[in-house]
Amino acid sequence: MRSRYIDIDDRSQDLAEILADEPEVAEEFQKVYEISWLHHENALEGVVYSAQELAQALQNQPVSDSISVAAHREIRNHKAAIDLVRAEAAQKKPKLGFALVKRIYETLGQGFDGRRTAELRKEMPLHRAYFHEIAQPAKIQPMLAKILELADTTEFRGAHPVQQASRLHHGFMQVYPFTENSGRVARLLANLLLLHGGLLPCVIHAIDRQRYYESLKQPETALRELMLEAIESGLSNAEKLVRQARAERRRLAR
Repeated sequence: MRSRYIDIDDRSQDLAEILADEPEVAEEFQKVYEISWLHHENALEGVVYSAQELAQALQNQPVSDSISVAAHREIRNHKAAIDLVRAEAAQKKPKLGFALVKRIYETLGQGFDGRRTAELRKEMPLHRAYFHEIAQPAKIQPMLAKILELADTTEFRGAHPVQQASRLHHGFMQVYPFTENSGRVARLLANLLLLHGGLLPCVIHAIDRQRYYESLKQPETALRELMLEAIESGLSNAEKLVRQARAERRRLAR
């Protein structure tokens, strides 16, 4: 496992150096990568947007027949939450407390009644996308506090970013603090840790949706394995995108 982490770290560093040296390629790469991130992230929740619909919303183009006003807002909110997470990840020591959880949740819920304020779940939802065991309402606050406090321990800070991300992600989902958007918040928190550790965001593909749900019913190691595979796949795709972008720029420069 250690060699796997070393390989991820080395490839991530090589990619970061290329992107730092070629800002135009970096800008193009980030746009493509974030479209993929938003597509698969929403697909995990059972909501499928095309690349065209995502681009339309992100460019704030007028709403067309293919996408509703609410979906347009959802996408833009999600992008704002990603930007928030990127900014926090760039800090020397991100503050992984309830204040950050609240900001992420409320950024995702801007403009939507019932989601403007981060209020902990008060009941067991009858219908939800996830089917693993979740905390009873009375236990949400202490369990969530314990998970967030874990992130400030010496042991946690000494772990590899992938280990940190999967632990926080899995623990947060066992609590499932909000009736809506708990999954999105959990994955954004996990990606904050990965970004802070110098890695790409973990984009779990829609094809692995069922496996992702199943991993939340199992020990945290099952989710970690899925995340490792997603990170390795993301690196391979990123390296391919960068090679193509660099080749195209060389072609145009001739």
